[in-house]
Amino acid sequence: MPKNLFQEIVFTVIMVFVMVYAMICYNIALACGGMNNAVFLNAFFMNFL
Repeated sequence: MPKNLFQEIVFTVIMVFVMVYAMICYNIALACGGMNNAVFLNAFFMNFL
């Protein structure tokens, strides 16, 4: 766990990206009718590009 302010900020930013990616994967999986490898690829391109 973070020990100082800088580590807290970095941890928060990393967790934000992880949660956004996870929620995008979840929404795409709901729209596609299930999880498959394409969900992760599509979520990556929607989130980071």
